[in-house]
Amino acid sequence: MKSSRQILDLPVLSIEEGREIGRVKHLVLNPQRGAVDFILVEDRAWYLGLKAMPYAAVQGIGAYALTVADRSSLSEVTKCAGIIELLEKDLRLPGLKVLSAKGCLVGSVSEFYINDQSGDIAGCQLMPENSQKPAGIIPGKFILTYGSDYLVVEEGIEEKLVKELPEDDSTSGSRQSKVAAAPAAGTGSQAAGRDKSPEAELKHFEEQQRQFILGKKAAIKITDDDGKVVVEEGETITRETIDRAKAADRYIQLTLNICD
Repeated sequence: MKSSRQILDLPVLSIEEGREIGRVKHLVLNPQRGAVDFILVEDRAWYLGLKAMPYAAVQGIGAYALTVADRSSLSEVTKCAGIIELLEKDLRLPGLKVLSAKGCLVGSVSEFYINDQSGDIAGCQLMPENSQKPAGIIPGKFILTYGSDYLVVEEGIEEKLVKELPEDDSTSGSRQSKVAAAPAAGTGSQAAGRDKSPEAELKHFEEQQRQFILGKKAAIKITDDDGKVVVEEGETITRETIDRAKAADRYIQLTLNICD
């Protein structure tokens, strides 16, 4: 388990050459998977821009250095498939407001921790509002959404905080079924037979989220950037409602403003 501060600015060491080939400058987060997908590295040709490497290329992260097999692990940012979309989303956890599923502001993120074996976000340190002292760590399994404006967590998160995360944490990873009160994932042979690829897990998560809000009512009127009404206050949420909200980039706002 490593905190982001323990990783940033570490030397990147090529095992093949036995030499430093750069320094860690940025962790590129995937909000859908809740994980570090890429690492941006500053090498000696810094004047040509940062280089990128997939997290899968990491051999190990120690107190002194992050190791990779060889220099070929680094490439130009534009040549890494998928990284541009993530950079445009620009998810940055430190300073991000923490919101409960029912819309209560809990605090903000002061630090986050990753499983250094997989790159999964294991937890986020919570700094309560009007406090300079962290209250504890939110385990990854209680995080519902990694949004650009808010980190959405389960209700009653204050009672679920931990002082530290176990080194062999297995509760983080692809966000499978973390929506509060959503139907539980299949058990027994049904769960065992489900496709575990990231794409399939994401699709499974999104379907559970849809099922959870279908039939409920919108607590507020939601409009798009031009002021056009996307969802009326009190409107019963249907699949068509969800599609409209997604098309207008208001889906997260919709999920945060529902009532029975």
